[in-house]
Amino acid sequence: MKQFSWKNKIYNLLSCIIFILIWEFIATSINNEIYLPKIESILSSTKEIVSDKEFIRIILSTFYRTVLSYLIALVLAVIFGVLSYASPLFYYLLNPINSLFKTIPTLVLIVLALVWFDKDKAPYIVGFAIVLPILYEGIRNSFKEIDKNIIEMTKIYEVSFIDKLKKIYLPKIKFYLMSIFVSTFSLAFKVVIAGEVHGQPKYGMGSQIQIEKVNFNTSGIFAWIIIIVLISLIFELINSILRKRVYRWKR
Repeated sequence: MKQFSWKNKIYNLLSCIIFILIWEFIATSINNEIYLPKIESILSSTKEIVSDKEFIRIILSTFYRTVLSYLIALVLAVIFGVLSYASPLFYYLLNPINSLFKTIPTLVLIVLALVWFDKDKAPYIVGFAIVLPILYEGIRNSFKEIDKNIIEMTKIYEVSFIDKLKKIYLPKIKFYLMSIFVSTFSLAFKVVIAGEVHGQPKYGMGSQIQIEKVNFNTSGIFAWIIIIVLISLIFELINSILRKRVYRWKR
């Protein structure tokens, strides 16, 4: 198993090296920094961005928007999930709204958010609107895995809703969230950046990408892409750790 794992790592490394070599060859052949910058230019732009005194503030601003929109979506998803599971009427009322949110393209949501709200609020709204249906549906579906005999026993012994929430529903929600937290948070992070690109708040990673685009600084755009990819890789690392823990609990 370890040998197989090391082989995968070597193959991934070789793939990255080949990709970089091909990129550099094409960039050198084109010799146009606007269309395709060289690796050296991208690394130089990345160093310049990271060393900027506003860099941390820009990153934290995007994270703040992501965390806030995610937390609001999570709280509402838990409330709606519990209510829709407990009440079929509430489920049928929410079902068409949830389906509508899932089918609206992200770009359309961004445009609507910019029409209805100011540019600073648009990234929050988009992040919230994209993640809420996923969390709500997942939480509600996780309740379906609860043993029906346990639910029947709570009815027989007249267990209060608060006790059922503490002893049955919340542990189930916690288990589910551990398995999908990073993937949904990563999605919210990327969507918030997309909202920033179009909304252009004063501080934000998406706003910086838009500025680089206006200035025709393609190497700057790719530099921000590298930064976003590195942050996403950190998310993936956390995700793999959480999944291993969830797998152990299942066993």
